[in-house]
Amino acid sequence: MSIDSEPRPSGPGDLAALDRRIDGDVDASDATRALYATDASIYRVEPAGVVWPANRDDVREIVRFAHENNVSLTARGAGSSLTGNAIGEGLVVECTRYLNEIVAVDPERGTATVQPGVVLDDLNAALAEHDLYFPPDPSTSSTCTIGGMVANDAAGPHSVRHGTTRENVAAVECVLADGSLATFERRSGPALERARDRDDRVGDLYRTVLDARAQLAEEIDERYPDVERNSSGYDLQSAAAPDGSWADLSQLLVGSEGTLGFIVEVTIEVTERPSARAAALCFYDDVVDAAAAVVPARAAEASAIELVDDAVLGYARDAWGIDLVPEAAGAALLIEVEGEPADLEDRLDEAVAAATTADLVGVERATSDEKQDVLWKVRKASNPLLNRRPGDEQALSFVEDAAVPPERLPEYLERVGDVLREHDLEASVFGHAGQGVLHVKPFLDLSTEADRERLQAVSETVHELVLDLGGCVSGEHGDGRLRSQYLPQMYGEDVYETFCAIKRAADPRDVFNPAKVVPNAEGNLAGVTEDLRFEGYDPQTVETALDFSAEGGFGSLVEQCNGCSKCRSTGDGVMCPSYRAADTEVTSTRGRANMLRGAIDGELGEDALTSDWFQEEVLDRCLACKACETECPTGVDMAKLKTEAKHRRHQERGVPLRSRLFGNVRTLNRLGSALAPLANRLATFGLGRVVMEKVLGIDRRRSVPRFAAESFPEWVAAREPAATAGECGRVVLYPDCYTAYNHPQVGKAAVRLLEGLGYAVEVPAVNCCGRPALSQGMVERARGDAAETVDVLADYVDDGVPVLAVEPSCASALVEYDDLLEETAGVPDAAATVSTFLYDRVVTGDLALREAVDGERVAFHGHCHETTKGWDHAPIALLRQVGYGVEPVAATCCGMAGSFGYETEHYGLSTTLGADLVETIEAGESDVVAATGASCRQQLGDFDVDTYHPVELLAEVVV
Repeated sequence: MSIDSEPRPSGPGDLAALDRRIDGDVDASDATRALYATDASIYRVEPAGVVWPANRDDVREIVRFAHENNVSLTARGAGSSLTGNAIGEGLVVECTRYLNEIVAVDPERGTATVQPGVVLDDLNAALAEHDLYFPPDPSTSSTCTIGGMVANDAAGPHSVRHGTTRENVAAVECVLADGSLATFERRSGPALERARDRDDRVGDLYRTVLDARAQLAEEIDERYPDVERNSSGYDLQSAAAPDGSWADLSQLLVGSEGTLGFIVEVTIEVTERPSARAAALCFYDDVVDAAAAVVPARAAEASAIELVDDAVLGYARDAWGIDLVPEAAGAALLIEVEGEPADLEDRLDEAVAAATTADLVGVERATSDEKQDVLWKVRKASNPLLNRRPGDEQALSFVEDAAVPPERLPEYLERVGDVLREHDLEASVFGHAGQGVLHVKPFLDLSTEADRERLQAVSETVHELVLDLGGCVSGEHGDGRLRSQYLPQMYGEDVYETFCAIKRAADPRDVFNPAKVVPNAEGNLAGVTEDLRFEGYDPQTVETALDFSAEGGFGSLVEQCNGCSKCRSTGDGVMCPSYRAADTEVTSTRGRANMLRGAIDGELGEDALTSDWFQEEVLDRCLACKACETECPTGVDMAKLKTEAKHRRHQERGVPLRSRLFGNVRTLNRLGSALAPLANRLATFGLGRVVMEKVLGIDRRRSVPRFAAESFPEWVAAREPAATAGECGRVVLYPDCYTAYNHPQVGKAAVRLLEGLGYAVEVPAVNCCGRPALSQGMVERARGDAAETVDVLADYVDDGVPVLAVEPSCASALVEYDDLLEETAGVPDAAATVSTFLYDRVVTGDLALREAVDGERVAFHGHCHETTKGWDHAPIALLRQVGYGVEPVAATCCGMAGSFGYETEHYGLSTTLGADLVETIEAGESDVVAATGASCRQQLGDFDVDTYHPVELLAEVVV
């Protein structure tokens, strides 16, 4: 079994034949079908295969193939659909690999033309050159595609001012069910007459829409809810005039959820970026009181009005330390205004005054970008609050998208609360209150029949009350599998039959995403509780060597992945470096989680978890950067899962020689240092490198660290401390494997810096921290290393002595000892990097650093573990404190990742990431490059970039 296996015939038609007909790719391997069986919804449907079209001609061939072979097509972008619209039993057609071109930008006309696989953030980055942007801003902007936004009529917080995707689309080019190509845009007069008179599928569609719009004009106006957000059904109101004077079928395609045609190009309207923004958090007694303030706040022409409940506020205050949230607050509205800088404060005051009621308990205003970021962070606290709770119950999206008239929000919240209490369900509430869209996500365990029944009951009751309040069942996420069954009740028989007629006119053979919005030809319509992801799911219990109790077990951590697609981001942040380099689903955190789920459930075959193909194709390209531990909204720690899976394989098959070598790198480095300089000559000997590559798989193109003739421990033992040492106390400096035997200059700098600042530095004789062994899946070896290290450090910790390290990966290993040991002697709480230790004392005023550099520019690259733990701010702040001009490098992992970059099979991926990092550094203006990780400096050194550890730069000017 292989991810890249030859396509095989599967389902109707021969997919190998399709592969020969197109320039793009086709894959029907079991593994790939499993990868694309889920999206961000609660559903799972395994497709017959996956296709990646390279151009519009490929799309036409794929549609013709589907038509000929009676197989359905489901278009897919990021796979972030919450309603199951990115999965289907036919062919999944993935657009991001090739159909990702920004075709044209016309600043004068204010338009851009793009292919469906273009990611929103990438588009806005390109538009920024013209001071333009595409206003809809869903939370998945770093991964969602324009095609997906059009399909769902995506919106976001700022749609209250700038509208949804529909209001910003000018034209849609799509392939229809017979393979023909059509462009839909606003037409009137002779152009509309010509379109209506065509004797083809385009003409059928125009006639169906225009006739229905004229015949049902009064019923359409009566049945369509009076809300600003409506992604339910087909938008007949925007598609044509009641008198037939104009038609714009691009508006029909927007929000049609891929059921009417396959989008190959979209022309969108783009807007000048706001001159400036300001925001305020208005706190209220409870959510009903906050909801009551929405309508008056709208009168102030706010650009965003977002609501969060007490659970979100509490998480922001207690978990994130955002102390501006008052204890008495039971809910808040985040109100934002746009305008010219000179007018912003007045406009913000007007908005706050409008939102002020008797139940207001406090206000926090923000005009600076920095403080606005803090206020928006409070709003974003809903993600970890809902998604990081361990255990089998998860916050589920199934009543999360209703839209009601804003004036009915208080009543809606009260009645939804009654429903949840009736079913004994816990939920959090947040969302786009300005347009009456609130996300309500109850916690359920869909592996149990009882909760599946509650899912159905709550869904029916909530959507009935939404309609009773004059709302719609979907405000921005679409109907899909979740809500299609409620459309007849919402629109009535005549309008709903028109939807069916439109589907028959556009797609009579049910090629496109069938059984969504309207029934398929057999009369089947997707139901709320059909094809649930965890129904029938029966994973084996994985006995673990690491402690997974905090996560609820190995399986529970795997199942935390909700498919949201955040790991496919390629902009800010670190996650996921392997996806950024390889650009394949299986190299994303979501892809690996899906495969792990299939492995422990037995779906991928017996013993899949420890098989060669699974280890090599799924797990080995994970760099264990640990970014997913914090950047993934659900906190899926893939590095930990990978370690456990590799350990399980070693238990069955033994530990390979290369893994033993890398897992015992401290011993190797100690011997190399003792034998230097002879060891250095041997390490670079050409024939020896060839043998290392052939026998051990250590790539000969990769340089190896030089061994120091005098080790760091030897240097420490031979010197006298500085006169200032001990004035402020003492610290332990942990001598990591590379600082001790390869890069002693970093340790020396750390000692000089700490002593110069008044700290006595003790460097104990310790063993390895265990990180190298963990990276190789050698858990028991790592446990032994950790136990020995704790024995050495316990007395220091008992005396209150901080344990410091210059290597972030070793510091992170120390703070994670609870995963390995039952008794850690307090080492995790005592451990820190040198930089964080000093920074904390600068913040408290216990330490003052004088400015000693005149603005020398430093490009700073933080180690992944340092970024994950939130430590990367410290070296930046310290360097700035002494006068350096520091610019953090906006890049992901350097690609070295300990031993990863030495391994022959990973050398290409590693150097791809390294080259990207170097390109980013060179694009900036810096005098010196600083990096905290020994691996990072090794990678950059192989690209001829000289680097320093920040403590070296600090020691040079502070001491």
